[in-house]
Amino acid sequence: MKKILYLNCFSGISGDMTLGLLLDLLGKEDMTPFLDGLALEGYTVQTSRSKKGGISGIDVKVRCDEKHSHRGLKEILAIIEKSDLTPAASQKAASAFRLLAAAEGAVHGMSPESVHFHEVGAVDSIVDIVGSCILMDVLSPDQVLSSPVNVGSGTVKCAHGELPVPAPATMKLLEGIPVYSRGQPMERTTPTGAVLLKTFVNSYGIIPPGVVEKTGYGLGDNESDLANVLQGVLLEESAFSFPSIPGGEHHHEVHGDHDHGHHHHHDDDHGDLHEHIESCAKK
Repeated sequence: MKKILYLNCFSGISGDMTLGLLLDLLGKEDMTPFLDGLALEGYTVQTSRSKKGGISGIDVKVRCDEKHSHRGLKEILAIIEKSDLTPAASQKAASAFRLLAAAEGAVHGMSPESVHFHEVGAVDSIVDIVGSCILMDVLSPDQVLSSPVNVGSGTVKCAHGELPVPAPATMKLLEGIPVYSRGQPMERTTPTGAVLLKTFVNSYGIIPPGVVEKTGYGLGDNESDLANVLQGVLLEESAFSFPSIPGGEHHHEVHGDHDHGHHHHHDDDHGDLHEHIESCAKK
């Protein structure tokens, strides 16, 4: 029987929302043991069970000593290489940062190799992305599917001034992904959240047929009219047949970069990254 993870991004997605969701699905409330192999210092991870919009879930906050870190892709890939990770987690994390570098490079008119990440190169973003890759590897679903993604609206203040939501990096990373905007104006999907979708998700659409095994929630930072949570549902693909539904199947075969060489080739434009994390709904 196939194990499917369905992400319901009705309130957007970010790195720490993803960490919280995966911890919740694994029945864990401490991120620290999972990060033992990460070759990075100067940070702590606080996790707690809390509520957003009346929904109980895991709230993850990464605290770090760094004020301004400007790591390049090469440095981040070296950290991943030095870390004691499974091959799958290591490959996914490296893939995610290559996508981010391509995105930032496209916006600034430079090669991915010459990009220096601002906030996305900081410890908290590295922990968000590598940690999500580690937890996803532990959960090991056969397939990851997602709803269309709520990106938010309005503007966000960044290192480069005020930008539209989604910020350029996020919008580039979301190419090929079904999106919409709903709720109070705010940044609901961050570049880190967008790149994790690109890295893990096989296709987008409505929840697939199956038996629900478990539900989890990762909490965002903001209070809003929509509960600021990322919902994840673990399903066992079912052998029983379903009556046909008018309108048929609604799953789009929009593929993320699930291990295969990034369907948005690296000479695509991708989008600006440092811009937008400072006032992120959640990294």
